[in-house]
Amino acid sequence: MVAPAVECFDVVVIGGGPGGSTAGTYLALDGKKALILEREHFPRFHIGESLLPYGNDILQETGAWEKVEKSGFMPKFGAEFCTGNNTRFHRFWFERGLGEHYAQTFQVERSRFDHVLLKHAAETGCEVREGCIVTEAQMDDEGVTIFYQDGITRHEVRARWLVDATGRDTFIGRQMNLPRKPTLLAKRIATYAHFKNVFRNEGRAGGHITVARVPDGWFWFIPLDEERTSVGYVQSLNALKRTGLKPEESFEKIIREYSDLKSRLAGSTRVGDFHVTSDYSYRFEGFAMPRCLMVGDAAGFVDPIFSSGVLMALKSARQAAQLISKADMANRPLTNREQSRYTREVCRMMDIYINMITAFYDDTSFEVFMSPASMLRIHHAVLAIIGGNTDLPFHLWWRMQAFYAFCILQKWVKFSPIVEYAEPPAGPLAGK
Repeated sequence: MVAPAVECFDVVVIGGGPGGSTAGTYLALDGKKALILEREHFPRFHIGESLLPYGNDILQETGAWEKVEKSGFMPKFGAEFCTGNNTRFHRFWFERGLGEHYAQTFQVERSRFDHVLLKHAAETGCEVREGCIVTEAQMDDEGVTIFYQDGITRHEVRARWLVDATGRDTFIGRQMNLPRKPTLLAKRIATYAHFKNVFRNEGRAGGHITVARVPDGWFWFIPLDEERTSVGYVQSLNALKRTGLKPEESFEKIIREYSDLKSRLAGSTRVGDFHVTSDYSYRFEGFAMPRCLMVGDAAGFVDPIFSSGVLMALKSARQAAQLISKADMANRPLTNREQSRYTREVCRMMDIYINMITAFYDDTSFEVFMSPASMLRIHHAVLAIIGGNTDLPFHLWWRMQAFYAFCILQKWVKFSPIVEYAEPPAGPLAGK
């Protein structure tokens, strides 16, 4: 059997999720001959269903926003946080702190959302090939040679640039055995599934994501359409091991133990199997090489608590495409300075969420987070990060620093109410 001839492209993107399709779209719009290789056939199930308003700009820049709007996804106007015992509740509305332009985004079923973006990449000029498993990437000074399999046939393609958008598979990171940088976050495990007939807020708040805190973790409730809700439980890996339970058994046990969780799922029906993702906090020390850039989860992932995954994929994909376009125009690889700058910038965005995630998991800092008081209008800075603003202007930046200072002071001076997790006497749902 004669091997297929080597094909040549300007850019090869491995992975057709939001990061890969967005990078491919930007590069195709810039006139590049781009190939996206995706191992699965879309649509396919994926977790991470809650978008952030500050990702809207990128979808608009690439021309995908109108298609997302027309896809019938659940409008999302804010987010709410509560305790599993129903004693504390705090709701954020995007329009009240982010302005009209960022007042709304969407809750999305990722199988459909990712498919919309991948089809859009194809419509803007990308060559998209699904069911293609990349087996090897060989990099040199002039570019990269990619080997992939389509069924039993082995293919070879050549390009000047490579974008790794393989998500948690981290293709380049694994192939090159790249060193990882500690995120200082505890190892955690997420157990999740889709349910029908879960409790739903009334009115525009019906599209809010709800995050319910319990002693060693939290639940998410993400409304996907009129009937289905994504429900997930995130807990520390050590805590799960101490129980001796399977992940889905631990999920169901905590639901039975907390009134708010039990009320939300009363009368609901699970649709499909449970899914489990474990030990997901990681990032590599570097995300760029002379002819290769890693975007989204391929570079690193911290925690799903603030739904930053898709946003980070979109933002890093835009930066990667811009760097490639600039260097390609000059007919050169990325300089050491450009590689370092890209890694620093993506790490900077990750660190914004790592700091907030650390505060969320710390009991006393969570008390400040849940305080309804508007001290120094700190809640506007918190809302900006919840909305996906990773470039805080000074008037929000210093308020964010004040928030972290109050979190430290809260350990000695209880100016925010203490959060209790023990179950109070039975009562109606609070804050609804």
